Amino acid sequence: MVKKHMRHVVLMLPFMAVISLLFVISPLSAAGEVTAIRGGDLYTITDGIIKNGTILIKDGKISGIGQNIEIPEKTKVIDARGKVVMPGLVAVGAEVGIIGYPNITRIGDSLDPFEFSVSLALASGITTSMVSTGRPSGSNPLWGTNAVIKTYYGDLDQMLIKESVVQPVMISNREWLRKTTFIQNMRKAQSYLRKLTEYQQAGDKKNAKEPKKPGGLDAYLRLLRREVPAAINASTADDILAALELVDEFAIRMILADAVEAWIVAEEIAKRDVRVVINPRQKQRPNEDISGPSGSTLENAAILKKAGVKFAIIPPSTSFETWGVVGRDMMALPMEAAFAVSGGLDEQTALEAITIAAAEIIGVADRVGSLQVGKDADIIILDGHPFHHKTFVESTLINGKVLYEKAKSIYFSHITRDE
Repeated sequence: MVKKHMRHVVLMLPFMAVISLLFVISPLSAAGEVTAIRGGDLYTITDGIIKNGTILIKDGKISGIGQNIEIPEKTKVIDARGKVVMPGLVAVGAEVGIIGYPNITRIGDSLDPFEFSVSLALASGITTSMVSTGRPSGSNPLWGTNAVIKTYYGDLDQMLIKESVVQPVMISNREWLRKTTFIQNMRKAQSYLRKLTEYQQAGDKKNAKEPKKPGGLDAYLRLLRREVPAAINASTADDILAALELVDEFAIRMILADAVEAWIVAEEIAKRDVRVVINPRQKQRPNEDISGPSGSTLENAAILKKAGVKFAIIPPSTSFETWGVVGRDMMALPMEAAFAVSGGLDEQTALEAITIAAAEIIGVADRVGSLQVGKDADIIILDGHPFHHKTFVESTLINGKVLYEKAKSIYFSHITRDE
């Protein structure tokens, strides 16, 4: 048994050596060390494009950005002339960096900084993602757990940003039992909060009785207190309208995912300031049983933009793969946004949908999603326009550290834009 085990270890060593060549991790820099990315076109996302600009990075944060930035002596300089420099991409949902599916209660305890998908995410330019696990059970409409992580290969301490950023709710017009359970529990939690407010505002606490907190309703209380948004999958216009009724009754924050027919009720979504997650290429046949509009359209994103709805974009598959149908998974997130552009969306909003808007939806826009002084130095350097099908990520930095370089990648180093 010992010899068999040792043989397996020896066989694994070359494999691990090959995997380690996929990306490069810079050694930890000394405190106060400065890095400069110089000469590229800086797509700040929130403040336009700065031609031939410079970004200064200190202690993992962006400390300066502009055209006339003085570079201190002994600064490590990254030459980005002729390149596009932009914030790392933000995915509102991806299968990355987690082990132990599906029985996970806390994602921070299940992260693997050496997981293969993390290195592929870096090669794809995705530096931040919301990850989720779990599944609905019985009549319980609330399910799963989630967190926002950074795809920081090799350092567990740098991965977790925030646990439990949304509350998944599994209901639709067809799931009456779950919907009824959800509404009943929300009303119970609402009644408790109302009584608690009356008690706290009572002038005579001696004669007032503090209401007893009902058990099993903590998640519902978080929704009512607007601490997290409810995340509901609603692809049809009917399901979307049913979800919006919950916003009307309980004044909760909401994210609509899989919103294929959001274009039909875009104005109603905008009135309630609900966020949306869409896949521009998702197909859904029109419902021949109804006379009104139905089904999918490539113009979904453009119509949502016109109505004033904030949205994020993800591909059909949320996994990172080196096989299957090219351009349909997380390895090609910008291509999904490019399809929205082909449906009439402007390029600026398409870029926002995979950076700052996505960061806002998952609650981390104060740290990532744009190139601004004070934000985390999560930056990617591209060899072309973000929406060009031949564009590759040349370098990926997280917290100011170079974690990926295409020139040293076993997958992509041999590919040039001319091929």
